[in-house]
Amino acid sequence: MAEESSAGFSEQLKELVTQNEHRIKTIQGQIADQWEAQRKAIADLVEQQWNAQRKAIADFAEQQRNFQIAERWDAQRKAIVDLAEQQWDAQRKAIADLVEQQWDTQKKAIEEALNAIGGMFKRKPE
Repeated sequence: MAEESSAGFSEQLKELVTQNEHRIKTIQGQIADQWEAQRKAIADLVEQQWNAQRKAIADFAEQQRNFQIAERWDAQRKAIVDLAEQQWDAQRKAIADLVEQQWDTQKKAIEEALNAIGGMFKRKPE
């Protein structure tokens, strides 16, 4: 009977060891699954953050490019306006100078004509 009880105890012990091994494997599987889930969650989070940063940098670069384009456009617009004003001022001055020259020429011609006409009516020395 002692042998039977020793054999029964041995069987029970083997059964308990087998059950423990199954529990340990189950726990190890759960831990492995949790680690994999955490690893995937962290990888997804890192990827999301990376994509968000990449998009933010791209958006910032686009804003800077648009700002620079706007600055260049404004500078070009100002340069064109300045050039147009300079040309307009030069044309206005040229026209004013031409009108003044013509006026002076006409005035001189009228004065000479009046002198010539007046000279016709002057008494000639006898």
